[in-house]
Amino acid sequence: MARELLILYGESNGTDTTGTYELTSDIIYGTVNHIRIPKGMKAKIWIKKISGDPGTVYIQMTHDITASEPWASPVTLEKITLSAAGQELEDTKRPRIVRGITGNEAIRVTWEQSATGYKTSIELCVELTDEEVE
Repeated sequence: MARELLILYGESNGTDTTGTYELTSDIIYGTVNHIRIPKGMKAKIWIKKISGDPGTVYIQMTHDITASEPWASPVTLEKITLSAAGQELEDTKRPRIVRGITGNEAIRVTWEQSATGYKTSIELCVELTDEEVE
C-alpha cells in the first residue's frame, strides 16, 4: 500500500477577480496549479482552512489533463463561499475523492471574488493512496 500526504497552501493574488491558486508545499519545489492523480491511485481531498476576504473557492477536476484545453469544462467537486471578511472555515467533513482511472485526471483549486484587492488563502490536504476507499 502506497500513501503520500501533501499539505498545500495558496493565496489569491489580489489583482484579479478570478484565478487558479498557485499551490506550494514543503515537498514541492516551486508552485503548481494542479495535481495529477496517478493511474490506480485515489486522491482524498480534505479542506483544512479557508480565510480572508469575501469570495468563493472551487475545487475542480478534469478527466484529461493532456487535452488541448483540459479546463474548458471542469467538474466542480466543491464550492465554498466566504460571505464576510476575516471569516475562517475549517472543514472536517468527509473528503472529496478523485480516482485516477486513466492517470490523466487532475484537480485544481480556483477562486472568484467580487473586487480586486481582495485576498483569500487556502490550506488543504491531499492524500494520494492506492488503498480501497470506504
